[in-house]
Amino acid sequence: MKKADSTKRAQEKRKGFTKKIGSAAYDVSFHFSRRSRESMNDKIIRLIENDI
Repeated sequence: MKKADSTKRAQEKRKGFTKKIGSAAYDVSFHFSRRSRESMNDKIIRLIENDI
């Protein structure tokens, strides 16, 4: 399998959305590890606390 094929397939599986702020459009995608021990809620709280 070619690297370009596997990259394209990974991009198709990736979840995401487009967010428009002013005249700029941002493509946002995300990936979660199945082996993670942290819930989404815990992750968001940790990110907020680290940003403060």
